[in-house]
Amino acid sequence: MIDEIYAAKCVEYSTGEVKGLVADGSAASTLLCFVVKSLVGKYKDLVSIYPMTKLTAAKQLECFNEVMTLLRKVSLNVVVISVNSASTNRKFLVDCLCDGELKTHSHSQ
Repeated sequence: MIDEIYAAKCVEYSTGEVKGLVADGSAASTLLCFVVKSLVGKYKDLVSIYPMTKLTAAKQLECFNEVMTLLRKVSLNVVVISVNSASTNRKFLVDCLCDGELKTHSHSQ
């Protein structure tokens, strides 16, 4: 499951670290979160949180590829990708994952 959480732009200094900034030094306003969940069991876990200022399909694809690499390393088999209908998510699914044409499933050849 992929979901974005919109947060108030807030920067804090805590335990010797500045928190709430993205790589370019601006305050994060969006947290892109990746969660894995078992289809048949109770297992559910937060995999990664990416703070950012503006979510785009290209940034989402970059984060997605990092998460998928991690999941493959730990032998988790992804069978479904779930997102809400926000415009960035639709663009990510259609343009980045489905080569411009929305597909409901893929065929293994």
